[in-house]
Amino acid sequence: MISQSGPQRYISDEKAYDQLPNFISELGVTKVLFLHGTKSLAAAQPYLPDFGAEVAVEDVLFNGECSYEEIDRVEQIAKKQCTEMVIALGGGKVLDTAKSVTTGTHMYLVLIPTLASNCAPWSALSVHYKENGEHINHEIYKETANLMLLNPEVILNSPIDYFVAGIADTLAKFYESELIFEDLPEDEYTVALTISRQMANNCKDVLLNNAIQAVEDMKDGKVTHTWRTVAETVIVMAGTVGGWGDSYARSTGAHSVHDALTLFPQTGHLLHGAKVGYGILVQLVIEKHFDDINELLPFYRTLGVPTNFHELNLDDISEEDIEKIAYEATTEEKTMNLIPLPITADTVKDAMMQLEEITSRVRS
Repeated sequence: MISQSGPQRYISDEKAYDQLPNFISELGVTKVLFLHGTKSLAAAQPYLPDFGAEVAVEDVLFNGECSYEEIDRVEQIAKKQCTEMVIALGGGKVLDTAKSVTTGTHMYLVLIPTLASNCAPWSALSVHYKENGEHINHEIYKETANLMLLNPEVILNSPIDYFVAGIADTLAKFYESELIFEDLPEDEYTVALTISRQMANNCKDVLLNNAIQAVEDMKDGKVTHTWRTVAETVIVMAGTVGGWGDSYARSTGAHSVHDALTLFPQTGHLLHGAKVGYGILVQLVIEKHFDDINELLPFYRTLGVPTNFHELNLDDISEEDIEKIAYEATTEEKTMNLIPLPITADTVKDAMMQLEEITSRVRS
């Protein structure tokens, strides 16, 4: 097991970005590639300092997907410009692209999240997609970011639906790992695994107790202690779960369902965390943890996390397509197979159908 706890340096403050010029100067960097989206740059621009008079900045607009094509495009620009540092500003796909570009190179990496939608700013892995948004794989790297900067004001002004998706994605840290931890013999627990499991439990407790209020605070434009705790739980605490726990605490069933759903364009408008949220419910049916489902359903309804085919925009889904989702969620390379239970495509199909029955009873 290999633990990578997080970025080498992390700063969370309204003036966090002001640390950039000194950081660049102290490292002797003179050539920077600045990767960002249009909306993320607009959100962060009022807080961004000049990188330094001696620094040549290559400004690169992100194309929207963390695809191998986009990674190759940015890599070629970095090589041509003899880039010494990549600064990535935006959501998870921007940051994951930057991680894929810099891994195994001499380039320093600075990550600046503008959303609290997942733990990408903290983790040492990238999730890769096709240009059309279909999931391909994820890769774990030997390096973590040299610096991660979080400005709460920028996150606060981001779209609410990304924050809700981040809450659902972070809940998966507990539900995807708990059965694995329960199945481990006591003498196999290391300190790293103990930390990982505690952080996973914290993710669940913080979110179930505070997320609804945090969303209301965000709607009101207030950086409250509750909102900031939830936002940093999504980015920081969630990242420590897999960072310390490695394969014992990374994605399992919920993310496998997400990956399969990306094959259906009808779900393309849904964010990563929303589809993971649905996947949590499918996994809980497989595990027969119905009390957990009953606890989560009112929470999901309040936040607008999908719970059934209708809310996934799959009203007219055929049995053949349900079987396709179930098959794709259980192929050999999928993390669904890490769950310590006998699972087949039929298991997943049956779970999805049973979930439809459960959620229809709740609606009625």
